[in-house]
Amino acid sequence: MNTGQGGEFDWDEHNLTHLSRHKITAAEFEEAMRNNRVFMDVEDESGEERWYVAGVTNGLRVLVLVFTYRGEKIRPITAWDAAKDLKRFYFRTVGKTHG
Repeated sequence: MNTGQGGEFDWDEHNLTHLSRHKITAAEFEEAMRNNRVFMDVEDESGEERWYVAGVTNGLRVLVLVFTYRGEKIRPITAWDAAKDLKRFYFRTVGKTHG
């Protein structure tokens, strides 16, 4: 699927299984990548950059997303639900309100 950012996602059984352990679907990961991401950090792990961003699904579920770039593709590594403080920070940063 196109990310809207000029690349496609690199999915396989490993990263899909890993996300499912956190009760996150590929569709939710992709939505959160497309919707108003907030950069958090980038780290070098074993010679590969790991990007950490907060993003929101169409259902307003705030996720922490970890991914890398492999060529032109976005390789999802993991994701999890954002903690309450990060959710508040996210919505303040993107100028949205939540209940």
